[in-house]
Amino acid sequence: MRFPIGDSHVHTDHSVDAKGTVYEFCQKAFEMGLHEITFTNHYEIMPSRKDRMGYFMIGGEKVPAGPDAVKRMIEELREAGEHFFPAGLKVRVGLEVGWDVSLYDRLAKELREFDLDFIIGSVHDIDDEPILERAYAPQFFQSRKIEDWIGKYFKKAEEIAESGLFNVIAHLDVYKRYGLAVYGDALRNAHEPYLESLFTKMKANDLALEVNTSGMRHGINEYYPSIAILNEARRAEVFVSGLGSDAHAPDQLALDFESAVALVPEILPCDLEEGYGV
Repeated sequence: MRFPIGDSHVHTDHSVDAKGTVYEFCQKAFEMGLHEITFTNHYEIMPSRKDRMGYFMIGGEKVPAGPDAVKRMIEELREAGEHFFPAGLKVRVGLEVGWDVSLYDRLAKELREFDLDFIIGSVHDIDDEPILERAYAPQFFQSRKIEDWIGKYFKKAEEIAESGLFNVIAHLDVYKRYGLAVYGDALRNAHEPYLESLFTKMKANDLALEVNTSGMRHGINEYYPSIAILNEARRAEVFVSGLGSDAHAPDQLALDFESAVALVPEILPCDLEEGYGV
C-alpha cells in the first residue's frame, strides 16, 4: 500500500455473504499498512429479503437481524479495535443499510441507539426485487427496459439523501454489475437525467459519496460510481468521502486502492486538480 489510508466499506463474516473474521481482516489491514478499517456489515430488514440477507452470524449462529444482534456484533468489533489500536490500526464500526422508505421510522429509532461511527445507505432492490444478488439480478434486468427501473433507482437514492440517517451513499451506479451484460453501453448514460436532483439533495443533507472499487473484481473494470459521475459530483460540490473496497473476504481488502486513491484527494497530503480524465 503506497499511502497510509483507510478502507471505509468492509464486511466480516458477521454478514451472511462474507468470509473472514474481524481479527483476520484487521491483521490483513495491518500487514497492508492501512491506518483505518471501517466494518460495515449488512443490515437488511426488508421483509422481502429477510429469508436471504436478514441475518447476522454471531458466535457461529445465524441470528435474525435486529437491535440485539447488532449490539452483540458491535461489542465484538469494538473488542478487536481495542486489540489493534496500540499497533496503529484504528477500527471503526458501521453498518450498510439496505434502504426502503417504508423502513424510515424503524431505522430512525434503531440507528440512534447503536454505537456506530459510520452508516452507509444503499439501494439493493427495486420494487422489492434484488438487483445485486446473483441468483435474481440477471432476470430482473433481462425482463425490463432501462426506463422501467432507472428512475426508481434514483428515487430511492434521493430518499437516502433526504432521510438524514446516513453518512454516505454506497456504490451509486452499482446496477452496472449485472445490468451492463444486458443493456451494454446504453446503460452508461442512463443516470444523466437524475444526477442534478440527486446531488442537490445530497449536498443539502451532507450526504457523501464513496468511491467503491469492487467493480474491479466484478469484471466491469471500473469503480462505482464511474469517473464521469464522480466528476459531476465534484462540480455539484458533493463531498467524496473516501475509498471502500466492499470487501467480503480479507484478500479483497483495499482492492485497487493504489490507483483509486488519486480520485479522493481529501485523504491525501496533497491537492489534485479538479476533475479527472474520462
